Amino acid sequence: MSFWTIDRINRFSFELLKMPKWHALTKHFSALICLADEGHGVTLEVASGSTMIRQFAGGDTHADIMAKGPATDWLRIADGELDWFKATTPGFGEVTVQTNPAFLMRNITIMWLICDAIRHGGADQAVVGWSPSPRLRHAPTIGSYTYVDGLEIFYEFSGEGLPIFCIHAACQDSLMYRHTLADLSDRYRAIAVDAPGHGKSRMPPSGPLSDLTAQAVFYEQVIEKLGLRHPVLVGCSMGGNVVLEMAARRPGYYAAIVSAEGADHTPGLSEFVVDMLRVNGHQLLECYARSLTGKRTPPDRAREIIWQISRTLPEIMVADLGGYAGFDQRAAMAHIIDPVLLIRGSDDWLVSEEQVIATMQRITGSQMVTLAGTGHYPMIENPVEFNDAVRQFLVRRGIGLG
Repeated sequence: MSFWTIDRINRFSFELLKMPKWHALTKHFSALICLADEGHGVTLEVASGSTMIRQFAGGDTHADIMAKGPATDWLRIADGELDWFKATTPGFGEVTVQTNPAFLMRNITIMWLICDAIRHGGADQAVVGWSPSPRLRHAPTIGSYTYVDGLEIFYEFSGEGLPIFCIHAACQDSLMYRHTLADLSDRYRAIAVDAPGHGKSRMPPSGPLSDLTAQAVFYEQVIEKLGLRHPVLVGCSMGGNVVLEMAARRPGYYAAIVSAEGADHTPGLSEFVVDMLRVNGHQLLECYARSLTGKRTPPDRAREIIWQISRTLPEIMVADLGGYAGFDQRAAMAHIIDPVLLIRGSDDWLVSEEQVIATMQRITGSQMVTLAGTGHYPMIENPVEFNDAVRQFLVRRGIGLG
């Protein structure tokens, strides 16, 4: 049975055409888009602000974008289980696309909004219990600058005690740890640093750091410059990979390691994707960030993730994601002797459970915690449960209790 019944097409049309963002994006856009399953489908004839939506009974449409998949996948989109990226990623969905790849990637938000309209026009969505609201601040957060190799570097800190040194994800900065600094400052001195070219830190004259080993060396220099003794390292995504490399480089140097959404091996990006980041990075990363955000993340925190990423330059996107995607430190994990906690959001489909378990198995004595309904940005999406996981791990290990 086809997903694309007259009733579903009408509901989809109503939801799509009431979106202000759809009208803004299609004002100067023209294309014929076809969405189909084994039986029927729908065509969207978009021409400079006008959108005509019709049922499609099969045959050759000469569409500029032809997305075809089983009716079950379109139903999963309507149920909120799949979005555009998941539906078109092998292993998650079976929707295939026939189009000019560059044309598609440069207009990716168009397809994202189409999936949004399918979802809003589907059955009533299940009520989701949002993750807890962030806790109130224990101590003021203070911003300051230091110099590393003559480069002005910004960092923030809050509280006193054992230092917790936080390393941000790709295309982000120290702001992603604002709830961590606020919550853990009752017992610890929580610190977050902007990598070169991120946030308020200056860009190196030679350009951004393009591999994670260079980032590891940079953070080692910052730790030494700030006089931090035996700190806890916390990192997310790219930063989660970096803290693993740092632990392997200096066994026994750190009080503990917390790697969130990190792994010891994250495969590379194609040259095509790198090229698209250069010309359309903000649109691509906005959609990917939405896809990687967990179902328990309230709308205001989901918007904050997008806002944070939107402040990043394309050259930083290419350097960060190129370094992250080419990371392989599997052979070095045997060197780690510090206590290690791996945190993963259950809704993060970029860093799979299998990747994190494989990493844990290569690090003697390491532990893994899963945050339900949380995605790729746990300290923003679900700060209370993330901070509790860090705190409980340190307390169980007797770290920072003196």
